[in-house]
Amino acid sequence: MAVRVTQNAMTNQFQADISKIYAKMAKSQQQVSDGRAITKPSDDPIGAGRVMTFDAQIQESQQNQKSVSESIGFMDTADTALDTVVTALQGIQDLTRKAASGTHNLADMQSIAAEILQLKDVVRDGLNAQHGSAFVFAGTGGTQPYPAGANAYAGTNNPLMRLVAPGQTVAINVSGETVLGVAPNNTLDDIDALVLDVQAGNHQAVHNRIAQMDTDINRALDVRTQMGATVKRLESLKERLSGVEERLTDARSQIANVDAAEAYMNFTQQQTMYQAALAAGTRIMQTSILDFI
Repeated sequence: MAVRVTQNAMTNQFQADISKIYAKMAKSQQQVSDGRAITKPSDDPIGAGRVMTFDAQIQESQQNQKSVSESIGFMDTADTALDTVVTALQGIQDLTRKAASGTHNLADMQSIAAEILQLKDVVRDGLNAQHGSAFVFAGTGGTQPYPAGANAYAGTNNPLMRLVAPGQTVAINVSGETVLGVAPNNTLDDIDALVLDVQAGNHQAVHNRIAQMDTDINRALDVRTQMGATVKRLESLKERLSGVEERLTDARSQIANVDAAEAYMNFTQQQTMYQAALAAGTRIMQTSILDFI
């Protein structure tokens, strides 16, 4: 038995078909405009889940890179300060050798002592260096580690630990006592004792202090070398983390983004199909009973 197809049925079917074609074309147009393959989880539930996982991993990598960069910045500040400290100590050592030569009168020795005291202030200022609001050699203390007029350390010996990678932390600081030693026999105390001998014009006593100044200088240099090794390690880690982020971003893009050329080709094809369907539908809708008389 023949099935009668009414005009209404044809119209409804046409509208349903044209809506499907239009929906596909609209999605292709959206992909061309923003480059996203997934705009909502229902587009690709599994792919959307993987994208969320990649986003979390990328965010973690970025946070670790930020922590590493901040740590390197903190340690760079400490290194600059240590360079100032070592240079000042080497200047004091040069003045010590000059005073120990026995060729200077008492007035000259007073001038040398004054220069040494000026360089001592440079050493103190270096140990009071700040990175932002933090005193880099104060441990976890929030005040100057070497206040004016005092040789004793006023900071803490607690390390500043930073998380720089999953399960990996690093100490980014050294205490002032690590650099100068412990009062009452630290570098500042040694300088004060040296100044007294210079002011007294005691050339032999000054000469005997050369070895101690060498020890003080070498201790500061050793600390700077150790911090330099940590910075190098952090720089290497930062490079690896950057590579991890790049690989994660590429993997995410393979799922979340569309190929621009392919998306444009699909849109063009679907646009052609949509226009053809509209043209065919228009002819069908124009057909009436008069066409069959």
